[in-house]
Amino acid sequence: MEWRKKHPEQGVCLRCRHTGHLNSDRLCRACLHAVRLDADAAWVTDPESAGPRSRQLMLLYYGLAPTHAQPLKKYGRRTGGTGTDQRERLHWVEQIRAAAAPTRDDPAVLPPAVPGQLPLFPVRRMLSIDVCRRILQRPLAGYREVVEHTAAFAADTGIGKPMQRKLHEMLRLALAVRDADGDDLVDELVLDDIPNYGRSVRAILLRAEMLRLLPEPREPERPQRSRTSRITRRVWAPRAMTPRSCQQCGSWFAAKMKVTCEACSSFARSRGNSAASTGACARCLRVDLPLADGYCRGCRWHVANHGPGGIARFGTQLWLGSPVPAPTSLRRSGVAPPTPRRPVSEHVVDPGQERLFELRRDWSPVVELARHDLPTLTDSAERLLADLDSVMKQEMWSKVPASKTRHTLTVLVSWLGADAPLLETDIRALVDQRPLKFSGRRVTQFLETRGLLVQDAEFRRDAHQKRLEAELAALPETIAQELSVWIKAVRGEGKWEHTGRTYRSIARYWHVLDPILKGWLAGGVESLREITRDDVKRAIATRKGTPARSIHIVLRNVFRALRQEGVIFRDPTRGLVFAGINKTPPSVPSDRLAGVLRHAQNDFQRFVMVLVCIHALSGTDIRHLLLTDLDLSRERLVVRRPGRRHIIYLDELTYRCASAWLRERHRRWPVTTNPHLLINRWTAVDTTHSPIGTTFTAIFRPTGLTMPTLRQDRIRDEAFEVDDPLHLMRLFGISSQTAMRYITAAHPERTAKLPR
Repeated sequence: MEWRKKHPEQGVCLRCRHTGHLNSDRLCRACLHAVRLDADAAWVTDPESAGPRSRQLMLLYYGLAPTHAQPLKKYGRRTGGTGTDQRERLHWVEQIRAAAAPTRDDPAVLPPAVPGQLPLFPVRRMLSIDVCRRILQRPLAGYREVVEHTAAFAADTGIGKPMQRKLHEMLRLALAVRDADGDDLVDELVLDDIPNYGRSVRAILLRAEMLRLLPEPREPERPQRSRTSRITRRVWAPRAMTPRSCQQCGSWFAAKMKVTCEACSSFARSRGNSAASTGACARCLRVDLPLADGYCRGCRWHVANHGPGGIARFGTQLWLGSPVPAPTSLRRSGVAPPTPRRPVSEHVVDPGQERLFELRRDWSPVVELARHDLPTLTDSAERLLADLDSVMKQEMWSKVPASKTRHTLTVLVSWLGADAPLLETDIRALVDQRPLKFSGRRVTQFLETRGLLVQDAEFRRDAHQKRLEAELAALPETIAQELSVWIKAVRGEGKWEHTGRTYRSIARYWHVLDPILKGWLAGGVESLREITRDDVKRAIATRKGTPARSIHIVLRNVFRALRQEGVIFRDPTRGLVFAGINKTPPSVPSDRLAGVLRHAQNDFQRFVMVLVCIHALSGTDIRHLLLTDLDLSRERLVVRRPGRRHIIYLDELTYRCASAWLRERHRRWPVTTNPHLLINRWTAVDTTHSPIGTTFTAIFRPTGLTMPTLRQDRIRDEAFEVDDPLHLMRLFGISSQTAMRYITAAHPERTAKLPR
């Protein structure tokens, strides 16, 4: 279990070819122990020709596992480590590797130059222990002297034989570089290229008088002394900036320790450090490089500067200094990414294959895969993605939703194909895994317009309907059946055919009815036939004012519908009269109204505030305004209401706000087909042409006032100026009862009734 937690990555082991949890060396736990304990030298030195190994039973006590579970790179598989037991761990591997070396003096490694030859500029070298092994038998001038000085240095410092052997290797490298430069002394800059023990090598070379110091000494002449102790502390000067070539893009730059330029380092960080983001470049064929679209950074900016024709040439231009930034996508440079070599998915849906039963797919293993790890797209899938690209370009989608939508469709069609319609349940299951990474709504609408979507009837049901069904399921069977009849009657599906109410309106009724039902059920009521007139009165008496009137309206609606459908024989609410409540419209002080428009953050909010504060439009009126209802040439706006129309003549402020919003709307969504005047980033691309669903609460929250309060205050303010209800009806399009209510609130002395 500890091995699985520490190494969650699964794959095929390099040694036994079994699938399991692997470490950084791509070995399973059993093979790692076998290499440690059995000394499998043949496989460690040459894994490819040795072939796979079989597993064997091993009895290990618990304390041995953590030590031998470490990766091989710490014990000899990679050189250059600083651990004290590097020579002792797997020492037989190093002996076999050294004995199997083809030559002990490779002339291609650090070839000696003509003595006295001056280099054009100092060159940084990548030195390692492997380089030292390839020149072990090379005769080097002064090597015996530095070995003697190493023994004297060891006597002074107290280091052992293993450490002295390591220092001999580093000194051999330093002397070989000296001969390669054609010099008689070791340049102090060479110490920066020594992989290990640079300070000790420097001290030994100074003893042997074989080191050429830099013009500026690396040690200050006077060492610093700590104030709290008598120990003298050396202060080392910073390393000098030297020219070097980037290991990834090949450009020349100056640095102290880095081996990659800043641009390549940033490119590698953006790609991530996972194994899926590195590999062999499809153009230059170099391995273990950060890739994007199959190419390394050097090839990407090479193509960006030299055009698509550069893909056929494996050579790369030499750059002095950091090259230009690489393009974010090769598609913008006219170069297609390399053809993926992965096979076509085995789960491609056949159009003629019928489903035996519905089964929900698990997309969790797929959501984290990169684009080059997905199966190869079929021809129909390529055409579908090209169609999506043309739609996004035509409708000018923004970058983030466009990339999320295309990635979602790519994952779907790469696994399921595009020959048969896709299930809406699969799209929702994929999006539910990573909602911030995928976009299901736009993919669903795109596939639906092209007849490639199998709708999920359960998901598309009204949310209020599903909530009502859940509430009915929790009630006793008799009452649940009676209330189901009431819902059908209100929906217009009963004996009396009429235009029914929406489930949203019924859900509002249920919000009032639910606490009353719970009280009746607690009292032992098993059917609504048992409810009497007194029960209704007691239910109404539990509230006062508007809540009490709401209870009366809901109960009257329920029992009338049940009486109409023949479920009950008498209506207990018949004859009950609830006195009307005359609530005075609210009034807002003038100091709070001042500066309301200053809280608007954009043209959309400013236009909505003007429609509410000046023309007293409700949220329903604003949401259903059409683009054709606004006529700036005639300076008027048509508000469509059930059974009538209301015309608003625009004042100067409203005209400016409407013009600004139209310009902003056209700038952001120039090709949208949504006919509504007010749209947002979701409804602009909605193929169903739905209105915005916001309640405008967030727009008015900074003002400290609600939208209904500002609307009612505007009508009341007009009623104070003009005491004519007909004027209010024409100006705001309200009914006569509503107009009289505002006139009564503004001028109570003119509408008061005289006492009898």
